[in-house]
Amino acid sequence: METVTLTYKRPPNRVNHFQQELLYLDDAVIVTSQRVKPSSPIVQKGQTVLADNFAAVWFVFTGSWYDVGKVYNLENEWTGYYCDIMKPVKRSMDANGKLNRFEITDLFLDLWINPDGTYEIQDEDEFEEAVQQGAIDAALEKKALEVLKALIAEVESGHVERRLQEVIRRAGLPDLRLLTARKN
Repeated sequence: METVTLTYKRPPNRVNHFQQELLYLDDAVIVTSQRVKPSSPIVQKGQTVLADNFAAVWFVFTGSWYDVGKVYNLENEWTGYYCDIMKPVKRSMDANGKLNRFEITDLFLDLWINPDGTYEIQDEDEFEEAVQQGAIDAALEKKALEVLKALIAEVESGHVERRLQEVIRRAGLPDLRLLTARKN
C-alpha cells in the first residue's frame, strides 16, 4: 500500500503531520487507515472504545465539514465511529497528479457514534475555550455548531452508515478488519 501525509491543523497554530495508508481515492473521498493516539481515551458504557494504538479507517469527504473514522480496538473489534467537525479537506497533488498530502483543520467538536447508533458529543469544553480565546471566530463557531447538528440528524436517519457502505462498495474494499489487522 502507498502512504500519504495528513497535515492536521488545529487553531490557533497547532500543526501535526501523520503518515497514513492510502486505501482508496476518488474525487468524492479519501480513505486512509492509521493507528491513533488520541489526547484521551473515550469510554462508552464502561468499555474503552478509543485509545492509543487502536486502528481507524478514515473517510474524508470532499467538500464535507466532517470526516468519519471507523475505529477498531486492539483485538480488531469494531468499537464505533469517530467524527471530527472540520473545515473541508484540501488536497495536494504531486507533479504527476498523484495525491501526496491532504490537509484538514479540526474545529474541536467531535461526535462518537456507538455501533448501536447512540452517540455522544466530544470536546465541547475545548470548543468553548477556542471560541473564548478567539481561535475560532463567530462565523466559524456558528458553522461548526450547524454541522454538528446536521451530522447528528444524518446519524439518526442512518445516512452516515449508508454513505460509508456506498464508499466501501464503490472502492471494492474488503472487510475493513482485514485492512486494520495487518498493522498489529
